[in-house]
Amino acid sequence: MTIDIGIVGAGNRGETHAGEYADVDGAEVVAVADIDEEASAALADAVGGTAYGDYRDMLDDADLDAIDVCVHNNLHRPVTVDAAEAGCHVFCEKPMAATYTDAKAMMDAAEDAGIHLGIQNYELFSEETRAAKTLLDGGDLGDTYFGRGVFSRRRGRPYVDGYGTPSFVSKDSAGGGPVIDIGTYVIGRLLYLLGNEPVERVSGATFEHTDDTYDEDLVGDNQDQYVERLAESGYDVEDAGMGFARLADGSLLTLRAAWHMFLPDDSDALAGTKGGVQFDPFEFYTTTGDYQATVSMDLEEYEGRQALLEGDTGYDFERAVGQYHHWIDTLTGEAEEVVPTAEIALNSMLVMEGIYLSQEAGRELTAEEIAERSESTAIDV
Repeated sequence: MTIDIGIVGAGNRGETHAGEYADVDGAEVVAVADIDEEASAALADAVGGTAYGDYRDMLDDADLDAIDVCVHNNLHRPVTVDAAEAGCHVFCEKPMAATYTDAKAMMDAAEDAGIHLGIQNYELFSEETRAAKTLLDGGDLGDTYFGRGVFSRRRGRPYVDGYGTPSFVSKDSAGGGPVIDIGTYVIGRLLYLLGNEPVERVSGATFEHTDDTYDEDLVGDNQDQYVERLAESGYDVEDAGMGFARLADGSLLTLRAAWHMFLPDDSDALAGTKGGVQFDPFEFYTTTGDYQATVSMDLEEYEGRQALLEGDTGYDFERAVGQYHHWIDTLTGEAEEVVPTAEIALNSMLVMEGIYLSQEAGRELTAEEIAERSESTAIDV
């Protein structure tokens, strides 16, 4: 069975996703839509598909099984809802949307239409996450109760620091900064390993210290370029955000996400009643014979062995663990275990928007308050 896919958005993400599908048996990109018709034509030509200037024309004209959404965050909701109403399954770039309200509308549309919604998060399928899940399922961690998520850069603001486009640092297109741009990866991973328990309360704070009087000693010879890029971008999102979420089972999750913060990056970590793990480098913490033990684990060798164990049966380890393989196998019914990427992403949105809304309120908010205060920022297309 072949899944015919239409890609919405012919930029960097669209090109990346198209390249991923090229390595997945059973997936074929047959159409590309982008308002930049030159970009759409170029990517469509590269994949051997049909180009469209409007994704709605693609939904009407192309015989698609699924679409892949690779446009700005505030466009995720309208594209997803239109695709669901057209009967197409949807795979969407992270974050799920710019606000919880828009993400919930996407989930509701998918459920109403009976289509499958998947959200990109490579950390759910990384070898470190799989190793933690193996230990967790084997009882080596006991009952988990704390997760620490960190994704922090010292100088890594999109566009103003030399990479990416201005859309990353504009609320109008992105909805927020590092909290939802990179925080979504680690929050999603930890929620997955914590059983995706419902969020009960969130508290957080955000910081923005980027301005056009930045210290010349810090930006060096790039001062003029920095000032020009900052002005051109209309930078109006946070540089860094921190927060914590209390989950329904009593466990606690924390986040530090930063594009620009003068601190070293720390590792994600997960703690349980019998043991804990950190993810980079991957280590397992426990006790044995009353000794404290820190165990380094060879993840590459383990995964290589798993790939060989069932080699004679045609077992494809890459297919079993890759997120694009998993998405296609979910649609064809061949996935042995479906990772609920949309449900995890929706819960993640509650945490991430909770941080923004907590900053505005100056206090901790309940999940109900977050949902009530959340407003749509989706762009009307």
